[in-house]
Amino acid sequence: MTGPLHEPRRAVVGVTANRQLLDGVHRDRLRRRYIEALERHGPVECVILPTLDGDLPWEVSVSRLRRVLARLDGLVLTGDESNLDPAVFAGEQRAWSRGADDVIPEARDRPRDRLSSAVLTVALELDMPVLGICRGFQEMSVHRGGALHADLKALGGAVVHSENPDVPRDQQYLPAHGVRVAAGGWLASLVGEVELQVNSLHNQGITAVPPGVRPEAVAQDGVIEALSYTASDTFQFGVQWHPEWHAANDATSQKLFKAFADACLVYQAKERESA
Repeated sequence: MTGPLHEPRRAVVGVTANRQLLDGVHRDRLRRRYIEALERHGPVECVILPTLDGDLPWEVSVSRLRRVLARLDGLVLTGDESNLDPAVFAGEQRAWSRGADDVIPEARDRPRDRLSSAVLTVALELDMPVLGICRGFQEMSVHRGGALHADLKALGGAVVHSENPDVPRDQQYLPAHGVRVAAGGWLASLVGEVELQVNSLHNQGITAVPPGVRPEAVAQDGVIEALSYTASDTFQFGVQWHPEWHAANDATSQKLFKAFADACLVYQAKERESA
């Protein structure tokens, strides 16, 4: 009779859900691609964080999430088709409180905005590893007071950032344009390259970052495609593209998820030592 298999130590991370309004019914949802990439290439275990309706005041919501994140080792801010409402991140009471127009399919998701605003606040208090993807990348900038371009097409740049709806979904996540990796940054140290080819499925975007945020990669038209927080040595990094979709065959994506998981394990060990 053989003994139990030895499982390597794994971190536990919170992954943000999104709100879906279907047939008049509110649902929280999350694409499996994020979970698969995190568990296979991290590796980590995932806990899904539900969206917030805004029925509770900001302070109460943050207090509750402090208790949740105190049990976790990292935070992942996922992507979604909806656009951000910066008013939620600015702390405007009108946007925080529940409204009849909170969810507009593929356009607005204030319950997700509330969740991301609150969990980012707590994660930074705890100096926890953070990985932002697409929408989550934008949330990391807006949370620090960064401006967000609502429609990149209006800028008239040379790069098409939105997906082509006329091709199959899997093809939409193939590389679409190049990004220049900033010299001396964290991403450069990870990939060891000056340019990457990335997919592109976003209408909103950022061309300048607020204080405390460093651009890590920039597209030809000046749109920032990766960033990191500078106030901490902890992994707090975001990308505008979707590394999860083709992670099984993409070495850069695998390095990214592995680096995040490693940071979560370091954080886990520090928390155990201080407990």
